[in-house]
Amino acid sequence: MTRSKRKKLQKTITYVVLIALSVIIAFPFLWLVLTAFKTYPDIYAYPLKYFIFSPTMEHFEKIGNMNFWRYFKNSIIIGAGTMLFSVLLGIFPAYAFARYNFRGKSLLLSSVMLFQMFPMVVFIIPIFKLLISIGLLNTYIGLILAYLPFTTPISIMFMRTFFIKVPKTLEEAAKIDGCNFWQAFSKVILPVTLPGIASVGIYAFLFSWSELLYSMSILTSKAKQTIPTFLSLFVGQYQTRWGPLFAGSILATLPPLIMFMILQKFFIAGLVSGSVKE
Repeated sequence: MTRSKRKKLQKTITYVVLIALSVIIAFPFLWLVLTAFKTYPDIYAYPLKYFIFSPTMEHFEKIGNMNFWRYFKNSIIIGAGTMLFSVLLGIFPAYAFARYNFRGKSLLLSSVMLFQMFPMVVFIIPIFKLLISIGLLNTYIGLILAYLPFTTPISIMFMRTFFIKVPKTLEEAAKIDGCNFWQAFSKVILPVTLPGIASVGIYAFLFSWSELLYSMSILTSKAKQTIPTFLSLFVGQYQTRWGPLFAGSILATLPPLIMFMILQKFFIAGLVSGSVKE
């Protein structure tokens, strides 16, 4: 076999393997979408009906009649709040850990991650009692504050790595041009670290969007509960209502999907590639 034929064969095998992996990965989501449009007889039919069935919107109508969009709005508010506060609370400690040397830095950096070693369920009772004492139980801000101890440490560590990669010469050049610290930070450092800030924001949003335990415990009224709590209604001890569960799951994927589409350019763009020669 000639070299060109061998390369062509290798390329063909690579494409076949990648296509096969893509189909395997995409099939569960495709099955979710198809099931959401099936009637109950089609869902439980044997042999299984993959693509040949009579589509229906009954499951979407069902969750609509159960005030799904109220839960959706609550999740948006809590997700956006968690994302915003996680970034605001984490950005300056992350910058300090990346740029300055001070006494106890290693100890503080270790303590930031120490909180992440414990499961969330360990803190549910202390946080619950704390929110009762300050009057924030069953409030959006109360749940957001309960999420921050779990999202902020990760935010600090992630953003710290991005700040470390920013050459100090960028700040020095900005200060030579007359910028003070805040001007250099907002006009030079912040723009080139947007990929890191975007990734941290998405992490915090997805964390709060999919979290169930704290949401069910802290938001005690149905009017303020989130999508995971709503979807849990369809999972019973003896039966799972797959139609409404899958219909709600499809709609629940839309905000994360839209967020990824909007912020995609920040992940594609390089951090500070080629901006300064070391």
